[in-house]
Amino acid sequence: MSKKRAVIIGATGAAGQNIVEFTAKHPWFEIGCLSASERSHMKTYREATQAAPFFRSMPPEEVMKMKVVGADHVDPRDYDVAFSALPSEVAKVQEAKFAEHIPVISTASAYRYEPDTPVLLPDVNPSHTAMIPLQREKRGWNGYVIPGPNCTTVGLVTTLKPLMDAYGVNILSMVSMQSLSGAGEKGLRADSEYRLNAVKNVIPLIEGEEGKVVKETNKILGSMVNGKLIDAEINVHATCTRVDVEIGHTEAVHLGLKEQASIDDVRDKLNGYKSEAQELELPSAAEQPIIVLEDDMPQPKRHGEYPQMVTLVGRLRGNKLWENGVSYVLTSDNLEKGAGGGAVLSAEYLLVKGLL
Repeated sequence: MSKKRAVIIGATGAAGQNIVEFTAKHPWFEIGCLSASERSHMKTYREATQAAPFFRSMPPEEVMKMKVVGADHVDPRDYDVAFSALPSEVAKVQEAKFAEHIPVISTASAYRYEPDTPVLLPDVNPSHTAMIPLQREKRGWNGYVIPGPNCTTVGLVTTLKPLMDAYGVNILSMVSMQSLSGAGEKGLRADSEYRLNAVKNVIPLIEGEEGKVVKETNKILGSMVNGKLIDAEINVHATCTRVDVEIGHTEAVHLGLKEQASIDDVRDKLNGYKSEAQELELPSAAEQPIIVLEDDMPQPKRHGEYPQMVTLVGRLRGNKLWENGVSYVLTSDNLEKGAGGGAVLSAEYLLVKGLL
């Protein structure tokens, strides 16, 4: 197939740079335009990112030489798809302008909680793409906006999905230990006051994060009934903290299943989980999306030893907090499946399904 031309808006920030990494050599997409704020207009991408480069793998030279274009100078009709890594306060307006003409795959939270908008993880809730026609009709758009989850929610719902399918989940308590890169530029810049405060420290509150986890978990794990999304109604309690880790979120999860299950059965369900994304062999999908480990794993420092886009699970055991209690620890890469990689995976799924 011919490659789809993509415009990346918000390309100079941490999430935007991550999207660039995932699309620079992609077999199905090509970067047609890099867009950002007016202060970066007509700078090369190298110049626009040199003050705060967050690349884990430097994009090809032809990408670094591209001129960055201010968002107001971009005509969406010149492209097939937009990837958005805009700040949420800007995304609400700019993403709508692009969605009038083309699909927008977003890492921002601006549209996550709208009733006509799916929060998409192709290996968790692909059926929620059935909401796209409603969104188009309601808003009069030729395109649409598809946001991904908050990076904290990604690993959690990925591990909950096979357990929901097999046993159901009644109640859940989660404590996150989120990396500095999850805070974006303020967490990554060496001179940031926020980062300096986090060194050898734990910040016990991430403003607004806990509410996002509760809302998104129930929305993503909800069911489509007669074209309408019905939330999962899991009783979720979240505590979200920031820790002195560069990349990779860790979460301690304690839940109560609706049905009794042995820990061996739970382990098999997690390890054996396959979704439509795996069946379709999407380029960015992990062959095994969940890997259960033993001993002192998982650890964010060692998450990169495993395949891209996986969620690692360890410390799997029963708990006596609730009936049919299960506990585990997970790690998920917040700059990979939690940002650029997740957005590109969504675009791959939408393309294969004829929606892009």
